[in-house]
Amino acid sequence: MNKTVGIQGTRTEKGAREQLKLQIAEYLEQQPESTQASHRWMKRLEVASLGIILAVFIMALYVSIAWKSVNPILIPIAWFIFAASAAPALVLIGIHAIILRAFPPVVMPGKPQRFVTGGAAVGPGVGFILIGLALAAFWGYFAYTVGTFNLAMLEPLMNILGVLMGVVIAIGILFSMAQKIVKFR
Repeated sequence: MNKTVGIQGTRTEKGAREQLKLQIAEYLEQQPESTQASHRWMKRLEVASLGIILAVFIMALYVSIAWKSVNPILIPIAWFIFAASAAPALVLIGIHAIILRAFPPVVMPGKPQRFVTGGAAVGPGVGFILIGLALAAFWGYFAYTVGTFNLAMLEPLMNILGVLMGVVIAIGILFSMAQKIVKFR
């Protein structure tokens, strides 16, 4: 099978998604039964991790609505935990990609990705794992510092978050401007 397959040839995003689903299915047909069984289990675990995100969101929403009857410090902690709740899903997608040696292992929301197999799929898988762990560590540490109200630890975290948000916003604005400029030409 082709190690890297692009999906730029399709005209619509829906068509690109269907093409990606087809590529994943064709790749899985060529794999041994043990790999196919691992794929099925990883998909189940990924759905369960999405359930964790939903449960944590509902918990954070409840704590925010019931603010009079809960300790007020629990409100930001709940939302920081919600921000970290995507980490298990990211780690599982990374492990899934490494096991299958195919990325993306499932069709993900957003712009359809290029389907890659073999060693080229391991890098994005490891990247997803590292991003998930970094996400959990950052937001977990943020929740801990807010919960303990340790200003010595909280101040640098707020500075880091402020700088990161500024950089991301600036990149977003520049990217949007670049897209408009290219579109006009």
